Amino acid sequence: MNTPLPRSLDPAPGELLPGYLLRLSHRIGISPGDLAHRCGLIQGNRLPTQPLVRLDTDQAQQIATVCRLETTEVHGLTLAGQAPGYSPLGAVYLGQRQSPMDMANSGWVFTTFSRYCPDCLADTADFPGGPVWQGSWRLPHIFVCSRHNRHFSWRCLACGAPAFSNGYRADGRWRPSQLVPGLRLRLHPAQCRHRPAGGWETACGAHLDHSPAAFTPPTTAAAHAQRRLATATAAGPEGDIKSLGQPASPEQFFNDVRTTVLAICSTWPAAAEVFPAFEHLDAIAAHCQALRRSPTERLRGQSDGWLARSIDHPPADSRQCAALMSLVVQVLDDPDGSAALTRLLSRLPPGRSGRLRTLTPHCSPAMSAAIAEATRLQQEACGPQPLFPQPPTHRGRLDPRAISDPLPNAWAAPLAGLDGPARLLRRDAAIRLVQMARGGSRTSAGRYLGIPPGTLQSTTLRVRTWQKLPGNAEAYQAALQHVAEIIMAAPEHG
Repeated sequence: MNTPLPRSLDPAPGELLPGYLLRLSHRIGISPGDLAHRCGLIQGNRLPTQPLVRLDTDQAQQIATVCRLETTEVHGLTLAGQAPGYSPLGAVYLGQRQSPMDMANSGWVFTTFSRYCPDCLADTADFPGGPVWQGSWRLPHIFVCSRHNRHFSWRCLACGAPAFSNGYRADGRWRPSQLVPGLRLRLHPAQCRHRPAGGWETACGAHLDHSPAAFTPPTTAAAHAQRRLATATAAGPEGDIKSLGQPASPEQFFNDVRTTVLAICSTWPAAAEVFPAFEHLDAIAAHCQALRRSPTERLRGQSDGWLARSIDHPPADSRQCAALMSLVVQVLDDPDGSAALTRLLSRLPPGRSGRLRTLTPHCSPAMSAAIAEATRLQQEACGPQPLFPQPPTHRGRLDPRAISDPLPNAWAAPLAGLDGPARLLRRDAAIRLVQMARGGSRTSAGRYLGIPPGTLQSTTLRVRTWQKLPGNAEAYQAALQHVAEIIMAAPEHG
């Protein structure tokens, strides 16, 4: 039975469920974990992040009963209730139905650790239960507090760790993110909840509502980008905005934003060449370099590079995010921005083509045209079909079952003398040898070897480009003949 609390709080404007739980638990003198348990939000011993996105009817009703609220007020404590025009929060996104779990794991739905404005926390310090954590602070593309003209913070000034984090283990890995970190901690809502490695009840506890004496305000371009993105977020699904000089819906606009981020970060430093006059290329470069670190480096304790979950997600650091989004909005605000985007997208690595294909059908007409032109340029740069066909010259003599991807080192020796991409040539040689042994297309040969379609396509593009250089096609064909002779002479063959 859901028993109402003896006293409660009214939600503050723009407040999210995590901040509301912090304020209410502080006011009535219990831990956030105990309050979440009464509200039916605990699963096992964790408070999952899905309720930050959307609440089902039963969850909303239980919270409303316990906290003495209306269900409409409870739904207003979620991101879905606060950002109606933000398409990644939709039940259907990029043509697929997504669950709250899918949204909670998306790098475009909310930040892993909440950003915050120290001045806003100070301004609301006298609210019942303590200061208010705003919902907009969790949206990845919101990076500036327009009220106080400052970038959001996300690290604690005292301990240097993300202030709204669950701490990290002794091995340096972060503890799983929760809706409210440190469920047993009875802290003021403005205190840092980061727990050092091995700690349980011990937390940093430093107050986050103290602003540095001096800070660098956002640039005019960053402030404009913030307004542009916030306006689109608040628009209804049928809102009409501009992208690349043409009308677009909010959903199309945000997919254009995501595509532009993909183009900039995947081709870096090409974007620095395309936009040499942009003032804050150094901040974008720092983000792109963090994305290229090894997994070991990105996952170590208190590292920030891993916080951007993918190449097309915004940075965790608000200054890096401001620089990247300023450039993105600058491109999308320019009616002639398609030309620059086409140049970048035509240089997109083959490994990113799958992500681009997912986004393309849901972008604005202007962005779709830029993508189509970039694809044409890519195909033109790669040349026509392979310079020499691979007929079944060895049918009946070369057993295709002996061929594997990649080729064994002993068989691949003739390829070592070629001045080309060694790993890709070994894979491409396996494909061609299967064609020599049994005929058929490259697609069927790749399927025979178990090569995924995306991998087959990227291998084809890279090898075809190399093959166009003078002498390479002939040398490669001779090397393939030599490899086939080595396989046929092997004792295990046949």
